[in-house]
Amino acid sequence: MFRKFLAAFVLALLVGCALPPNTALRDWAQLASVAADQPEAVPPGDARDGLRAQQAALSIYLYALSVLAQEESMLTFRAEAYAPLVRRAAAGDAAAGAAVAQLGRLLEAAYAANPVPGARARSAGSPTVIEDLRLRPLIRGADAPVQGLAATLAQGTGDDAYRAVLLAIAEGHALLATRAADIRQRAMARDIQAQEDRLRRLMLFLAPDPAVGLRRDLAGPVGAVVQP
Repeated sequence: MFRKFLAAFVLALLVGCALPPNTALRDWAQLASVAADQPEAVPPGDARDGLRAQQAALSIYLYALSVLAQEESMLTFRAEAYAPLVRRAAAGDAAAGAAVAQLGRLLEAAYAANPVPGARARSAGSPTVIEDLRLRPLIRGADAPVQGLAATLAQGTGDDAYRAVLLAIAEGHALLATRAADIRQRAMARDIQAQEDRLRRLMLFLAPDPAVGLRRDLAGPVGAVVQP
């Protein structure tokens, strides 16, 4: 009886001392996805449709990153809904079109690598944990197109507040790519949280976007491509 009581006490102690879930990457990516989605920050002109397609692709990628930040999560990716963004972006800027296409290929690969039920248990003792098959390769591969799209959008916008937000997103993602191997570490989580705090403060200077509020589907391109 005493042994059972002792075992229960030790188990309760371990549960009480367990670290809270590490949600830093998920929270930053979700916030960055919303911050990037500012259609009215793109001024009228011939390049507007292409720039909006770039915005949508960046927002979609960041939302997908927030999904993959959660262990054993299942990513949704509808290639047929994403494909028009590639054509629209490329119509005005070939390099931007290539960047949007690259993000699409990476998301499709991550979707194809969705884990089957019980994958974590079966990977016990393996040198490759299941997150290595999706999250880290996605971050590393996506950094160049993310940097390119953020720079093009920053150049194309007339909104200084939005330009500052794009710079913060680009710098935050560069941090992720540089330290992708440590993405689950607590020290890294603190640095990501600092990036989230910075981005949240910059978003206070963004004016409300009526184009977002008037959408029939408030989730917009994100809902069409990567939300379940």
